[in-house]
Amino acid sequence: MPANTIIISTQNYPPAAGGIQNYMHELASALHQLGNNVKVVCDAPATEGQDRFDREQAFPVERLRGPKFLRRYNKAKLVRSQLKKADSAILICDSWKSLELLNTDKLDHVRCICIAHGMEYPEQIHSKHQRIAKTLARADLILANSEFTAQRVKPYAPDFSRVHILHPGVTPPAQPSEHDIASAAHRLGQHTPILITVGRLEARKGQDKIIEVLPKLLADHPHLLYAIVGDGPLKDDLMARAQALAVSSHINFCGRVSDGERSALLQKADLFAMPCRAVGDSVEGFGIVYIEAAMLGLPSLAGLAGGAGDAVVDGHTGLLCDGDNEEELYLAINKMLCDRPTLKTMGENAQHRAQSELQWPQIAQRLLDFVTKLEAKP
Repeated sequence: MPANTIIISTQNYPPAAGGIQNYMHELASALHQLGNNVKVVCDAPATEGQDRFDREQAFPVERLRGPKFLRRYNKAKLVRSQLKKADSAILICDSWKSLELLNTDKLDHVRCICIAHGMEYPEQIHSKHQRIAKTLARADLILANSEFTAQRVKPYAPDFSRVHILHPGVTPPAQPSEHDIASAAHRLGQHTPILITVGRLEARKGQDKIIEVLPKLLADHPHLLYAIVGDGPLKDDLMARAQALAVSSHINFCGRVSDGERSALLQKADLFAMPCRAVGDSVEGFGIVYIEAAMLGLPSLAGLAGGAGDAVVDGHTGLLCDGDNEEELYLAINKMLCDRPTLKTMGENAQHRAQSELQWPQIAQRLLDFVTKLEAKP
């Protein structure tokens, strides 16, 4: 089969940090590894280390600089000109915003894919509705990262039959060095069991709710430690609340850590806990961090809000609970920690699913399979 020409148009791309940045880069890399001719066009502003990063890629990356609107306009113009040169091509946009300014007239030889992550589709319909709906009408496929996100897209999609689920992939975890292992062991001490959350310290992640139930959990598990990995605007509030509840000695605020140390911490933990909840339009569209934990054999406790139910299979790779309900959260965590054989089985199930279904080459191939199934444009 001849190689596909694939142009990826994105606002978000490494070395800038972020979930969408990583998603688009890993997808581009996997599509390239499958033998396709891939090019990335991004309008992200200048970031330190950009040129070196781009030189290290096995496919071309072209960046557009300047004021935001001008970047978006020039990117759309550049992408169109390159699509016109191809006999056939696949265009992948990181969101509807990267498709909005692109004139698709006379591009019948192009299959257009729009990725949907979640929060870019407001739950309450407002002034952006017509803009989004008009843009999505040009997409042959809208690939949502979860069933939750697909339902968020539905009011904006002129033809919901174009919407399909494509879960994000996961990369193999970083191997911890001896220093990483020693640092993790120092942070965790002799505590057991170990709860861990990796993520930005913000309300929708639910670290605050876990702190609220720690006094009850410590009554059942007096040597428990809660490791909080990450940084964010709630750090001072979380530390103050831990002090007020007299549980500070059972919490380690690890802050940002290296990839290797994160792996070491996850390997030492018993349960990954992130009881996500919705805070306005801010909600987890999927939650790739649950799958990153699963790669290391760790089961998860996740919230019911958003797309976490696609990332954590309730009763199989972990449990789901109402992240706003402290009693339900306590009961779920305690149930998992008290049933060690089931906890171990859930971790094994989570690891098997992550390794067999959610690797980036598999995700990239599924995307190509969706394109293959498309009916020829009239």
